[in-house]
Amino acid sequence: MIRNIALFFALIVPSITSAQIATQFHFNGQNAEVLKSEKKITILKSETIQVPSTCYRAVPVGQREVCHNETRYSQECTWIPSSQNCWNDNERVCRNVPRTRQECSHGPSQTVCTDRPSRRVCTDRPVGEVCRTTRDGRRHCERPHQGPGNCTEVGGGRVCQQVPGPRYCRMVTYNETECMNVPRYRCETIPGRNQCRDVPYSVPVCNMETQYERQAYSCEKPETVTRTITKNLVLETEVEVETNGLVDEFVALMKATEANNQYSQFAFSVTLLKEPQVFVVLKDQNLQIVSHTENEIVLKSKVRFEVLNDQLLPNVLPARASEAAAFQETKMLKILFDGNLSNLGSIQLKLTHKAFLVGTKTIADLVAEYPSEKVFISRENQKFALNVNLAQDLKKSLRGQMKLTFSLEAKNNLVGRILNSVKPESSKRFEEMSVELK
Repeated sequence: MIRNIALFFALIVPSITSAQIATQFHFNGQNAEVLKSEKKITILKSETIQVPSTCYRAVPVGQREVCHNETRYSQECTWIPSSQNCWNDNERVCRNVPRTRQECSHGPSQTVCTDRPSRRVCTDRPVGEVCRTTRDGRRHCERPHQGPGNCTEVGGGRVCQQVPGPRYCRMVTYNETECMNVPRYRCETIPGRNQCRDVPYSVPVCNMETQYERQAYSCEKPETVTRTITKNLVLETEVEVETNGLVDEFVALMKATEANNQYSQFAFSVTLLKEPQVFVVLKDQNLQIVSHTENEIVLKSKVRFEVLNDQLLPNVLPARASEAAAFQETKMLKILFDGNLSNLGSIQLKLTHKAFLVGTKTIADLVAEYPSEKVFISRENQKFALNVNLAQDLKKSLRGQMKLTFSLEAKNNLVGRILNSVKPESSKRFEEMSVELK
């Protein structure tokens, strides 16, 4: 596209309140434009000048004797004779006192064995019934006498046990230390000594001092005055626009404002005068002072814009979520969308199941950015899809009749700043979406 360059000269308007200058850029499809704006400003400048004045000096006129009292000190001492300083002190005294105690011990143990006799135990062995059939066909049974008994020898043998030895006791003598506090009266001698102090006294002291007289004379003194200076403030602005083929109109206000009282630094700002139909991105801006003379301050700035619409924005959100499916074997969740999807963003989702009688149970709950190991974008049947790996975030197993609620946030990776007051939509929430289990 051919680069168009035009010059714009603003009216020169005098100002006595601030060093501020602005210019407007009207976009209607051009790639570039050079704007120039001028303004008369009034500057209050402080200067230091020398003005006639009267000064005073001290002139010596003679000497005279001047006396005053001066404080001095003499030392007076008093002899303090020696004395005794006595006090009561406790001394700890210990002695050994003999004591006796009983000590006992057992002799060696021994084994004692005894013989136990055996005994005979007999039991009767029962005999069963004997039955026969009579001539008339009846059955007759009778129990004969018991047979001889069954006898065995029980018990007997040698039994041994360990018996402790006899107990021996004896009296043992030992010493025990006993201590007690014994009062002692102690004294020390404090030697005699001189105790001295300084005693003040006054003495008259006289000196010859020079006498002076205050004398006036003509001189010059510095004085700060403020004078008014009128300067021409010039702002030259070079504007470049990446149009992306868009010709929607917008108006941008570019303003330079004095940042300190020395007019050595200016702040620069760019704003839109009204909300346009397109998105205006401020890609770059700079301002510098190229000339500062007694009569003129020249500023040069460079501004670069980019014009975008909804389709060209990198942070795009889909119009709607069309369908969702969960895969039992891979533990993956796939969400299909109608419309474009930003290639950089984050998702916050909650997968639930409404169980019988016990209410809603959470199956998975996660927050993740994409693209990442957990979430990545794919294309399915000419649609954008988000694939979410639920393997590490499952609280319960996948099942039928699940519901999905999630929010998408598109990350703004634009180079520059959107000047529009109404920013593009950056987040969107999708409620209670049915999920098919596969």
